[in-house]
Amino acid sequence: MVNTWSSWWRRRWRGEIPTDTVPEQVERDQFQDADRRQLVRHAVAGLPPRQRLVLVLRYDQDLTEQQVAELLGITIGTVKSQTAKALASLRADGALDCYRTSRAGGA
Repeated sequence: MVNTWSSWWRRRWRGEIPTDTVPEQVERDQFQDADRRQLVRHAVAGLPPRQRLVLVLRYDQDLTEQQVAELLGITIGTVKSQTAKALASLRADGALDCYRTSRAGGA
């Protein structure tokens, strides 16, 4: 009998339970996006010109590595290495930490 009850308890669905009221939603700060854009723009401006150009072409203009390499007259390996170095520099930038932690926290 104990084993039957234990099996039933383990199989029981424990998903979401509907409620009568919707929980309050936290409103977004209207200036948060503008602040984030300004911080990112400032951090990207601090990168060396080639790294900045590769990042803008890859992620803002949505070009492939091949297209960026052809446009700049460099190899695909150079595009990859410059992208990796630029992203590492941005990750190491302490000014962007506040947004990294708030996004990980669910905000």
